[in-house]
Amino acid sequence: MIAYLIGEITDIEDNNIYIEVNGVGYEVFMPYDHDGQMLRVGTKMKAYIYEHIKEDAYDLYGFTMKMQRDLFKKLIGVNGIGPKSALQMMNMYEVNHLIEIIMMQDHKALGKVSGIGPKTAQRITLELKDVVQKFAMPDLSYLEKGLPESTGSNKEEAVEALEALGFTTADARKAVQAIFDYSDTTETIIKKALALLMN
Repeated sequence: MIAYLIGEITDIEDNNIYIEVNGVGYEVFMPYDHDGQMLRVGTKMKAYIYEHIKEDAYDLYGFTMKMQRDLFKKLIGVNGIGPKSALQMMNMYEVNHLIEIIMMQDHKALGKVSGIGPKTAQRITLELKDVVQKFAMPDLSYLEKGLPESTGSNKEEAVEALEALGFTTADARKAVQAIFDYSDTTETIIKKALALLMN
């Protein structure tokens, strides 16, 4: 069983990416990159893998965070929801939005996803509305309004933002140092560090 892949992204298509690991290329189906920061050709990434094995196919589904994979597994655990339908839900809605839709039992929003009818939408909310909250991502909406004023570098600003989210200074500095790239913006550094800290 493949738990995760660490390698370089060599190509990106609509619903899948190609990751090269030690000279071997893997085709991985992944949800839409709502942040627009994590998935870029030429960058190194860690993808948490769900293997879907059938008689006529062997598909890999990948996620930048373990909690995304866990949510995906909960979705496909609902009768009538296969991997492709679950992926479409995660393509249409960012994780926190999808969780909110399920918790609020918004069947109309779920029905906008191709292949999800009224009965299936009701089944999703009935089975998952009480268990999906733990898969929510930290709220980074304040980043859109700009980070608090700081005279430090992007690295220091990222550490300050992570501290504001509740992480210790030591953990924040360690995560930022591990993923730091001089070409990254403060927001990108925070998101990469969060991906590391949340797994």
